[in-house]
Amino acid sequence: MFHLKMTLCQEEASRSMIDVKRSFKKVLREWGHDIYIQRILLNGNHSNKFERVTTRQVGQSGITNSLSTSEAQDGLFTKYDAVYYFEDHINPKEGDRIYENFSLKVSKNYTMFTIDAVTAVRGRMGKIDYWIVGATREK
Repeated sequence: MFHLKMTLCQEEASRSMIDVKRSFKKVLREWGHDIYIQRILLNGNHSNKFERVTTRQVGQSGITNSLSTSEAQDGLFTKYDAVYYFEDHINPKEGDRIYENFSLKVSKNYTMFTIDAVTAVRGRMGKIDYWIVGATREK
């Protein structure tokens, strides 16, 4: 009997927990934008393919990830020009390129970033909920 009550209590607690992955997808739907990623290859070159993905990006302020910030007298500052958030299945790597305002038809007036740091944000059972990357502006 006690074991049954414990199981029901755990189930109820589990249902009331925030679903981080679902919340993250909602943020992307409401405030995300599309960019293109160009993957780095094992030989150091970049693929000729561009993947269109939805992301959420923040600039120099608004990030408190310890791997992407440094503390100064004025507060926390990112070490990167931009910080991006990606869904779990994107699997970004250091060296990948991110293209903002990019069109496959016209290759002018875009901004290119190189991913310098990648952090997997993990949830229940160690599964990746989403990715945070720090990127440096190249163009």
